[in-house]
Amino acid sequence: MPISMDVEESWLFKKGLLEGKQKGLLEGKQRGLLEGIELGLELKYGSAGLELMDMVRAISTVDKLEEFKNLIRKAGSLDELRGYFRGA
Repeated sequence: MPISMDVEESWLFKKGLLEGKQKGLLEGKQRGLLEGIELGLELKYGSAGLELMDMVRAISTVDKLEEFKNLIRKAGSLDELRGYFRGA
């Protein structure tokens, strides 16, 4: 007698689906922050600001990206922004 199972009802499938959604949301937020930071640097500092993007892309957490994004608003110069990376 064959046994049939609906894989989509499995707790393992549901857990994997939830983890995949969470990872996708996190990656999307990170990508959006990077785009926003790039735009902010370009608008405020021109091409000189874009030179920081390699360092910005190395930031690995969403919280740190948010922190840097907020620093762009407050910073009066590129040196202040560079200081973020020297202190990090």
